[in-house]
This record gives sequence, structure tokens and C-alpha cells, in this order.
Amino acid sequence: MRGLSGQSAIVTGGAQGIGRAVVDRLVEEGAHVLIADVNEEYGKAAAEEINSRVGSPVTRFVRTDVSDEESVERAVAAAVESFGSVRFLINCAAAFIMRGVEATVDEWRRVMDVNIMGQALCVKHSAPFMKAAGGGSIVNIASISGHIAQAGLMTYSTTKGAVVNMTRCMALELASDNIRVNAVNPGTVWNENNERFHREVLGMTREQADRAPEIGGRHLLGRTADPEEIAASVVFLLSAEASYITGTNLMVDAGYTAM
Repeated sequence: MRGLSGQSAIVTGGAQGIGRAVVDRLVEEGAHVLIADVNEEYGKAAAEEINSRVGSPVTRFVRTDVSDEESVERAVAAAVESFGSVRFLINCAAAFIMRGVEATVDEWRRVMDVNIMGQALCVKHSAPFMKAAGGGSIVNIASISGHIAQAGLMTYSTTKGAVVNMTRCMALELASDNIRVNAVNPGTVWNENNERFHREVLGMTREQADRAPEIGGRHLLGRTADPEEIAASVVFLLSAEASYITGTNLMVDAGYTAM
């Protein structure tokens, strides 16, 4: 896609799942990527595998806790040091807690610190470098959970609802600096965590989950998503192909919220 080759990006939560798929797709498009993730083992392995495959240091891993401002500052500084600037930010890092009204204060703080504050801090410290470079593009990963009520997911859903509106506010504030801000709202994605949950808790394979009325059946296309399908929408929003799109919450949910 236009406008990606030779540019630099930060992907939080880039060690696995949607984040890793975004990293892979950006590298395919010719971008340089800083992988910011709290999981050092997976993050280092991702950077090493990609750099070895490509044959040049197109990625760098920096252990990052997005809920810690100093950690975020270090990650942004590392991206500038390695690649010269920051043009793209993709906020994929997330905490998922299946708790409702019984959630403890610590559980609330954890999910809010990562899902809301983490995205806010990453934008706060990346945006000045985008402005200095003449503009940029930010994609926040929200969720269908931010638009609907789901039993037992009040903590997670509340934070994703905040991301939905925070994205609009960021787009409003940063438009004058030629920085576009959008959000992608995935449906059910078959990533490592979902695979483990369905296997260990529900005793389901992906094929069984896709056939289940309450899982795959809730999506008009009748199945869960691959992380790469979400990554494709993220990369589109980052690219020059989406140059007239900002403040948008793109539903990538196989029609889940259309019903």
C-alpha cells in the first residue's frame, strides 16, 4: 500500500496475536518496526525471526510496559534512535480480564492502566515526533466489546468503550498536525489467548468454536477471524490509501454488530 515503505512504526503488543500480525504486514510493506511488548521472550524471538528472514535489522524489540510512562518514553526514544523518526503508532497492547460487577479495585486498575492509560501514554509521547516529521497515522485497537454489553466482561468492555471515544478525541486534537487517528474494532479473533481459552476452559477446537451458535454463529460470516485479517485493516488505515479517514471506528467483525 502507498505511504508505508521506508517509514517507521511502533507496535505495542507486537510480540504475538494481532500485534505480531501487524508487525509482519508492515515489514512486508517495507516499513521499519519497533516491537514494544512486556513479554521479553516472545518479543525478542519475533524481532530475531523477522530480521533473519528479511536479512536486515528492520525490527527492534524493546521491553515495554505501556502502563508505565517512563517505559513508554524509552520505547519511543528507541524507535527514534533506531529509525530516525516515528510516523506510525499501533496500540495493540491489552489486558483482558473476565470480570463483571464483582471485579476488585486492583482488577479495575490493571485493565484501565493498560487498555486506556497505555494507549493514551503511547500517543502522548509519539505524537510530537510525528508532528516534527510532518504528520503520521495512529491506529488504536478497540473491540466490538466497546459497543455492546457482554456478560462477565464489564471491565474489559468499559475500557474498550473508552478507547472508542478517546480515538475520536485524539483525531480532533491532532488533525491540525496532520496526524490521523482511527480505531479498529475486531470481532472474535483466533489468537493465542483465545485458542488457549477455548481449549482449556470450553474444551473447543477452532472448528467447534466457529460452528457454535454463541461464538462463530454470532458473526454473519459464521467464523472467527485470523489475526492477519485484522492486521490488513490496520495497515490500510495507516497507509496513504486512507488519507481522508480520521476519527473513524472501523468495525472488522464479520457483521457481529450488524445484527
